Amino acid sequence: MAKEKKERPFGTTTAGERLVYALGDLGSNFVWTFVSSFLTLYYTDSVLLSAGLVGTIMLICRIFDGVSDIGAGLLIEKTHSKRGKARPWFGATIIPLVLIQLLVFNVPSSLGSGAKIAWVVITYFLLTVVAYTLNNVSYHAMLPRISLTSEDRNKVSSLRGIFSFIAGLLLAILTPRLLAAGGGEKVQGAWTRVVVIYCILAFVFEGICFLGTKEKIAPDEDTGEGKKEDSHDLKKGIQVLLSTKYFYITVMVFIFCFIINGIFLSAAVYFTRDVLGSADLYSLIAIISILSAVIVMAFAPKLFAKMGKRKVLLIAAVVGVIGGLLGYVGAKQYNVPLIFISTALHGASLAPYVAGIFTFASDIIEYIEIKTGERYEGLVTSVSSIGSKIGVGLGSAILGWGLAAGHYDGALVEQLAEAKDAETFLLFIVPTIASAVCFLCMWFWDIDQYIKKDRQ
Repeated sequence: MAKEKKERPFGTTTAGERLVYALGDLGSNFVWTFVSSFLTLYYTDSVLLSAGLVGTIMLICRIFDGVSDIGAGLLIEKTHSKRGKARPWFGATIIPLVLIQLLVFNVPSSLGSGAKIAWVVITYFLLTVVAYTLNNVSYHAMLPRISLTSEDRNKVSSLRGIFSFIAGLLLAILTPRLLAAGGGEKVQGAWTRVVVIYCILAFVFEGICFLGTKEKIAPDEDTGEGKKEDSHDLKKGIQVLLSTKYFYITVMVFIFCFIINGIFLSAAVYFTRDVLGSADLYSLIAIISILSAVIVMAFAPKLFAKMGKRKVLLIAAVVGVIGGLLGYVGAKQYNVPLIFISTALHGASLAPYVAGIFTFASDIIEYIEIKTGERYEGLVTSVSSIGSKIGVGLGSAILGWGLAAGHYDGALVEQLAEAKDAETFLLFIVPTIASAVCFLCMWFWDIDQYIKKDRQ
């Protein structure tokens, strides 16, 4: 007698749906991770802007970015179409996103210094504040609409996180080699070749995600009783969101998690070349970090289910602090094996956060629904985007200001000792501090008990 096939619970995803959704993050990281990891290097060593100015520009744009995240969330809340609320905006932003990235990494060398700065400000603003914001907020707003249970969302988010790390791994391996093949990081033509390849990959993978996903919540479930009532609900949603501590915890964890993620990859580019004396070691450090992260990420859903998300993230933060301190000691002693151990611990500590924090918004959506009976996917998802953008912006600013404090000069072949000390501090001590802050934040994260109580 044939074994009867077990019916999949409503609102859960198939393996194929999880894969297609994860490909969207793979694609977006050929924009996001490439920009956060290598744009400062491009600006300082190819365009020859001062590191301090670059950091300031990036931070100012991210302040505007936080406002645009809220606007994107409200825009998604107001959308009711046959294709869903979030998915139409995700698809509409794919082409503008890659075209603007091409402009970001192609500052005309014929421009004067003032015109170059204007080009940098305008293109970086359009990429981060406009195109990527709407693309990213809509992408993550799809998660609670394609996966309707917390357990299933952990699986979807974990696979998404693995693909995010895969993108980082590919970028770490390919970028230095592609730049070297084109003449090095000081040559504009080398950057143009790299960005064209990555824009094509971003377009293909995000396109697959757009075509292959489907929101499972019907549009009429979100429309309420008309536009007037919908506007009132949004106001209530904002009030409830701002009145819960989980909003502030989520923003803080995102900020410091993305400071860790952004500054580690960016600072490692400078550190391996200037302190360790070999730019080729950047790929090796990135590979160690990412592989350890992928291994931990694969077990993240089971760890969350067995130990609880909060406990796992608390432990991960402690591992991050230990790893950062070990790396700083190893750098001061020029102990490369110890640096590699630190790098592995960095990846292992970051993985549970990448797997878990993007489910925070879904948890808050469910929590607010318990409190008010309403769902606010776009509005709440913008919280995640705000935190990640501010985190990357602060990471970029700290990197630029730190390099400037160490008197880094992109035109020099050999950097001063002060610059090398700054690169070491940025790579190891800043993530250590950020991990400690994440630990403090997670200490107060107890939302799961409210959700579980409601289900009983």
